[in-house]
Amino acid sequence: MADFSNEISWFFSDNEKIEVIDEKSFICSKEFEEKFPSLTKLLKKARITKIKYENQNYQLFGWTNQFSKSFGWLCLEPRTEVEIDKTLHPDHILLLKNFGGITERWNEPEDTWLINLNNALTFEDTQIGFIGFEDYFNEMCQEEAIEVKVKPEEFISFAFEANGNITMYHKQTGEVLMFAADHFFDFITPYENYPEYTLYKIDNCNTFRDWVEIISDQWLNHIKN
Repeated sequence: MADFSNEISWFFSDNEKIEVIDEKSFICSKEFEEKFPSLTKLLKKARITKIKYENQNYQLFGWTNQFSKSFGWLCLEPRTEVEIDKTLHPDHILLLKNFGGITERWNEPEDTWLINLNNALTFEDTQIGFIGFEDYFNEMCQEEAIEVKVKPEEFISFAFEANGNITMYHKQTGEVLMFAADHFFDFITPYENYPEYTLYKIDNCNTFRDWVEIISDQWLNHIKN
C-alpha cells in the first residue's frame, strides 16, 4: 500500500482517506483459469490488498520485481453478470466476473503494452466505437480514396492511452485492433489498406484473449523468482 501511495501519490487526492479493508489471495472460476492461464498465474502470485476510497472499492495487486522493488496494479473489483449490462465479447465478460480491470500501475516495466495507458479492461471505461475518431478516420480514408468497410459500432474500446490511442475488439469475433493517431510503436502493422495513423493490427495478437495473455506474460517476465 505504501509503495503505491508513494509512487502514484496524485491518484487519490487525500491518501489519509484510504481505508485498508483486508488482504486476500486470488480466487477465480475454472473457466477463467482455462481461458486466461497466464493472467491467472500472474494474479495468483500477487499480494492483494483490498482498499476503499470514497465509497469505491479497489484491489491492489503487488509483486516484487527483479530489482527487489514493489510494482503492480490498482484494480477495480470484479462484477457480477447482472452488473455487466453492456454488449461485450464473452471473453471480456468472463474476465470481468473474476477481475475488475486496471486503473493505474506503479513502478511499471517500460516494455509492456500497459505503458502510458490511463486504464485497461475495466467495465466502467469500455465504450462502443472509436471514441471520437470516427470523423477523422472517414476523412483520412476519403483523402486516399479508400472504401470504409469497418463499422465502428461493432467494436468495443477497452484500453486507453493518455495521448488518445485506443485498443479495441470486435464484439462478435474478439478480433483486436488499435486506433493509433499518434504513435511510434514498432509492434503494429497498418490494418488491411487503411491509412497510416488510423487502424492497426497488433503483431502476433489476434484476439482479446491474446492481448490479455501477452500483457500477463510481459509482467510475469519481470517478477523476481
